[in-house]
Amino acid sequence: MEENIECAGFTFYNNFDSANLAKVEKVEINKADNGKSENNRTHRKSSTSETPSHEFNIWTKADCHGTEFQNNNRTWFYFGIKAATPNIYIRINIINLNKLVKMFTQGMSPVYKVIPGHPYWERIREKPTFTTDDKNNDFILTFNYRASENPNAITYFAFTYPFSYTDLQNYLKKIENRILKHDKKVHLADDIYYHRECAIKTLQGRRLDLLTISSHHNIRREREAKIKDLFPESDEERPFKFHNKKVIFVSARVHPGETPSTFVFNGFLNLLLNRDDQIAMTLRRLYVFKLIPMLNPDGVAQGYYRMDTRGVNLNRLYLNPSKSDHPTIFAAKTLLRYYHHSYHIIDDQTVEMFNLSGNAQALDSSIDSHVHIDAGTYSPKIPDFVSKETNKLLQKVNLMSIEEKNRCIEQGNRVRNCLAQASDKSVVNSENSPKSIESLENVSGRRIIYSDRCSKLDPKESGIFLYVDLHGHASKKGIFMYGNHFEDPELSASCMLLPKLMSLNNPNFHFTSCNFAEKNMYLIDKRDGLSREGSGRVAVYKHFGLIHSYTLECNYNTGRMVNSIPARVREGIQKIRGPIFVPPKYSPSVFEEVGVALGPSILDMTDENPNSRLPNSQYRSLKGLKSYLKLISTNHYQTSLNRPANKVNLAHSENDIVDVDGIADDEIRQCTLC
Repeated sequence: MEENIECAGFTFYNNFDSANLAKVEKVEINKADNGKSENNRTHRKSSTSETPSHEFNIWTKADCHGTEFQNNNRTWFYFGIKAATPNIYIRINIINLNKLVKMFTQGMSPVYKVIPGHPYWERIREKPTFTTDDKNNDFILTFNYRASENPNAITYFAFTYPFSYTDLQNYLKKIENRILKHDKKVHLADDIYYHRECAIKTLQGRRLDLLTISSHHNIRREREAKIKDLFPESDEERPFKFHNKKVIFVSARVHPGETPSTFVFNGFLNLLLNRDDQIAMTLRRLYVFKLIPMLNPDGVAQGYYRMDTRGVNLNRLYLNPSKSDHPTIFAAKTLLRYYHHSYHIIDDQTVEMFNLSGNAQALDSSIDSHVHIDAGTYSPKIPDFVSKETNKLLQKVNLMSIEEKNRCIEQGNRVRNCLAQASDKSVVNSENSPKSIESLENVSGRRIIYSDRCSKLDPKESGIFLYVDLHGHASKKGIFMYGNHFEDPELSASCMLLPKLMSLNNPNFHFTSCNFAEKNMYLIDKRDGLSREGSGRVAVYKHFGLIHSYTLECNYNTGRMVNSIPARVREGIQKIRGPIFVPPKYSPSVFEEVGVALGPSILDMTDENPNSRLPNSQYRSLKGLKSYLKLISTNHYQTSLNRPANKVNLAHSENDIVDVDGIADDEIRQCTLC
């Protein structure tokens, strides 16, 4: 635990979960810059002319500060201050942040609370200012505050509304106590089924909590399996299995500083645990919810913004996570596979591929001579020169027909050539083998599907109905979703369905900011050089064929529009909200409302919502909405086909759906889709 810092009679608190403070330095007021421009700097002037009594420069820690994995992510800050004198006016300069010009130009403000006296987080009352220096790549955030009249009060400041690992543990404990108070030996079918367990321990020994929520409808007496390498707590039982109920998998906080995702998660969790809400009861009756509230507990506890304790962006590793290096992502993907296969354990090792240059025909003949076809599968006897490890990994394979191959191509699945180059009768060392393996095509033209690729079932056969990973967003305004790209208009419309429903159930959700472009599935991060192909959203689609696989993003600050929300079917006119024209400043309550809206939107996807807004919308019904979305998808698909080759990429801009949506809105007014 870090020591608190004493400076000029002030105490700067840094010894708590999620805190981030490296250094404090007192600034002599008469030597201060006072807002004047120099050295090519630009400075936003303060909204007050009062001169502060004290001024401090503060340095935060980069992610993985002081380790060999230290990197350039310096956005998160969280610390407390006890003033030397009550009621004095103080200025804080945070010196070494990443450039956040766009965010703070749009009106972003840090948050504060005072203990005791003002225990709830809110945005600071005076607008912050910032200084930039392009030459030295500096960004300095400045804000003023007046100390409490209570000499013992501590004022806490944070980049945005915090929610620490300790907060999570306390929150889950309160839920458990509340559930236990209502627990009965004889359960009614609609009673809440709630189970909490530790899926795996992090690199620093913290819990990766997994919550299971459903009703007692279709519950079985059999418990879920103790999967190898998971569930380290021997005294914790696995939850019961359910018959004929698909899984909805929701996760949050893979990036530790993206705290809006936690509040969205909490809103959804509170809805699911509502005993009196009819939407919650229907959700529990139809589905089993598997929820991971914090995918990066170590990063959260250490006060990092984006990385884990080894400087890794965990949301780029879902294609092939390591149990030893990335345990939480390994656990999440293993669980996804288990539920995808409806509680069946599948050999989930990713196969390292090999090729024998000049001897591919011999390998093919060897496989041919030992293949025993049975219902589309075979178990090859591997030649002696293949390593024992590879031999073990190659035991489970599927033979895909030409028709199946063509169908995958039509669905937009990318095929990789995974044949590595090697010398005669030699196996490529695993260090040089591809990290993400999907398929091997041998010389006879047959496609051999290994491991995760063999996990891809028809979406109707999968045990998972929906996957959503919750995030925060620093630059793009609003609350929106990223979905995967499909050339087939039917599949594309199906993917757009949940985001569009979210815009009907929440005034702050921006459907026109959602992105379903192929380019957005494979973008390379400038910071770490990793592709979004390894993100949860894309990897879940690639491995399991799940169409409804999304990333939900929340801007830290505000949006650019507000939706007009139709009334619910059973909603009286007095309960209908009046129109809101100015987007609010986002707060935990706004984010929680987004989580609550996820519930009715899920039910609307299958027309199971007992109090839907759809009948009072312009689409009138689920069928009408699907027709509208198919029109968007068809128009977009035809536009892309007719666009000159050198301009095709323009269709995949971040706001591509805005133009398509606008065209479709004009067209839908002229047709009778509803």
